[in-house]
Amino acid sequence: MTVGVLKGRKVVLREKRWEDLDRDYKWKSDPEIARLDATLPVQLSLSQFRALYIYQPSLMDWESRTFGIDTLDGEHIGNCMYYNLDQQLHTVEIGIIVGESAYWNKGYGTEAVEILLRHIFESTRVRKIYIHTLDWNVRAQKCFEKCGFRRVGLRNREGYVFLVMELERVRWEEITSSGEEEPEEQASPVSPTVEQSK
Repeated sequence: MTVGVLKGRKVVLREKRWEDLDRDYKWKSDPEIARLDATLPVQLSLSQFRALYIYQPSLMDWESRTFGIDTLDGEHIGNCMYYNLDQQLHTVEIGIIVGESAYWNKGYGTEAVEILLRHIFESTRVRKIYIHTLDWNVRAQKCFEKCGFRRVGLRNREGYVFLVMELERVRWEEITSSGEEEPEEQASPVSPTVEQSK
């Protein structure tokens, strides 16, 4: 399924392409970005990464999809994706990385998430979108709260503690129809229970 270009005021979401390789390699090799993504920097050489990368842009199906995030003038600054689509429960997980630090804390990531949410809710039957973010990553949590996500609990996975956040279709429709954001102090509290991921 071809999506084309999803355009906002600051960013454009578009299909991944071969030309993204160099920046994707740069970001996946960066220790700070790996830390934010709860992973380790890739240890592959560029040529090894290139050999694996050739398959990645074509791995698009109904259950997952990755988009490049570009500025309006065409600079590739990150990626966002949806995955783990459950067609019985009508849920899906999303993720985002803004790899170029010059664009952090300036609203680019927030708008990319907003565009992705709109695309999912308007083109699928998904009823709930969820995301995992490291419990200490306050910047990411504020971004998701601006987009309407609520904190629903904690999950321990592979030695990391993640905050689980969810956004239901009904709530998204209410937010987008009113054009208002929920005040930060009204965000749902996090359950003290830490769920062990299987």
